[in-house]
Amino acid sequence: MTETTDPIDRAAANAEALAELSRDGYCVIRRRSGRGTPDVYLLEFAQKLGDLYVPPDCDPASPLIRTAPRRARRAAPFDRREAIGWHGDFSSHVDRPELSLSYVTRADPRGGDFGAWRLASVARVVEALRASETGRAVLSFLTATALPFSYADGEEPRTFSVFEPRPEGTLGLRFYRPSIERGCATAYGEVPRDVASALTAVERAADEVAEVVQTSEGSLLIANNWFALHDRMPQTISRKRPNREALLCFVSRQTPR
Repeated sequence: MTETTDPIDRAAANAEALAELSRDGYCVIRRRSGRGTPDVYLLEFAQKLGDLYVPPDCDPASPLIRTAPRRARRAAPFDRREAIGWHGDFSSHVDRPELSLSYVTRADPRGGDFGAWRLASVARVVEALRASETGRAVLSFLTATALPFSYADGEEPRTFSVFEPRPEGTLGLRFYRPSIERGCATAYGEVPRDVASALTAVERAADEVAEVVQTSEGSLLIANNWFALHDRMPQTISRKRPNREALLCFVSRQTPR
């Protein structure tokens, strides 16, 4: 974890953070102060890492998503009270961003682990699975078998392997359990038992190697969607106090400038 006054202007801090990102698949920076509004800061930081990814329905000139915690059942996962669950962003997309950035502009009013990040290196998840015969079988199954993914109910599934060999020479991970379960329900009418068991094994391996990082104003998470799983823990939904707020931004492919 790196703490810096302003990582845009601090080459040493950037180098340390990028080394953590390369090693673990994620890094967290604590920004204590610095120039620019949060929107400008995050966009400038993301542009230092590579080309910006424009999510559907986002303004190409400012491709940011601002979270707004609410009670609505159909709200985006990042706006719900409950934890999101282990995932890499845009797992159901053929062309998905390599990096996700989440910058906390307002901390959860209850503090502590509310709104904290859970983070797991895919390399460590793979290592945990390889430690047992059952885990090795799960890893083989989820590498060799293409499964259907659907982000929304009724969406036509796209098929992918959960674990995929990457050009870097290591296994990458495409994972968001609700997307796989929706895809299976559409394609097969149910979630096959062997698929459910394998997904549970991945989640347990991630739990085993997880790091919990509490968030505060100025916390910035950079996660590689192939080489890290991340999760946002339960957050407060309050009508009396300002709720947690974060800005989300994405990079198509990491090409540091």
